[in-house]
Amino acid sequence: MCEWQRQIQKLIEEIDLSIKQQDSKSLSLSCLAEQSGYSEFYGVTPGTYRKCPQPVALRTVIKPFDCYLCETGGKLMKTRTQEIKTYFVTIPAHKFLHIENYESIGYWDFWQKQSLIPGQDCETICGLLDSIKGKPDDMGGNDANSGSGQIMAYRNEPAGRICSWGIPLAECYGVRLPMDYDGEVPAQMLLTDVPEGEYLVFEHGPFDYETENCSVEEKIEAAMKAFDYAASGYCLDTTPGRLFYFYHDPQRFWKYIRPVRRAD
Repeated sequence: MCEWQRQIQKLIEEIDLSIKQQDSKSLSLSCLAEQSGYSEFYGVTPGTYRKCPQPVALRTVIKPFDCYLCETGGKLMKTRTQEIKTYFVTIPAHKFLHIENYESIGYWDFWQKQSLIPGQDCETICGLLDSIKGKPDDMGGNDANSGSGQIMAYRNEPAGRICSWGIPLAECYGVRLPMDYDGEVPAQMLLTDVPEGEYLVFEHGPFDYETENCSVEEKIEAAMKAFDYAASGYCLDTTPGRLFYFYHDPQRFWKYIRPVRRAD
C-alpha cells in the first residue's frame, strides 16, 4: 500500500507540473493511463457507461505524514541525506496541552477518528488551541501545523499502538506551553508536564509542499534510519511518557524531534 501511495503521489505531482507548464501532451488519456498502469480503455464505451455507471475503485488516499509510524523505505530509500540537518538539543521543562488517540496511524487517520468524538474534531480543537496566547512555537499564524504553534506529537504510552520499531505510542495533537502556564484547560484536553530533556533533531529547511513534500519525507526518513546512535554516544529514550515532536511547516521546515539519553 505504501508503494501504491508513492506512485499515486508521483503521478499527482507530475499532473500538477504539467498543468503549471501548460503541457497538454502529458495530460492526454494515453499518457496518464501509461503512467498509472491502467489501460486507456475501462471495457465499455462512454455511452454505455453513462447509461449504467459502475463505481471505479481507486486507492488514492494520500497520507503524507503516515510514514513516521509505518515501516517504509529500506531498500527503496536511495535519496541523498545531505539536506537534512541532524543535531542534539536540550529542551527546557514545559507543558504540553493536547488531545491523544491510542489507535490512530498518521495525521489523517488521527483526525478521522477524533471527528467521531464530540468536541474533538479538527476545526474545534484547532480553534481552541489557536486562541491560547504565548505559545513557544507560535509564529502568529492561524492555520493548524503552519505557524500557529500547533504540532503533532507521539507519546510513549504502554497502552498505545506498537509502532514499527517496537515502541507503544499514543498519537497527540496540541501546543507546547511555558512551565508557568496557569490558564484554562479545555475539558476535552490534557495538560502534561514535560521535564527538561535531551532530544535529537532531524530537520529539512523550507520546501514547496505541492511538488516536494514526498521527496522531503523520503530524505528525512532515510536520515533517521541511517543515523548511527552508537557513534553518537546517545540512544533513543523509550521511557514511558517521553514525547516525540513532529513539526510540518513547509515555509520553515520539516522537523522530527526524538527523545534521547546518554548511552550506558
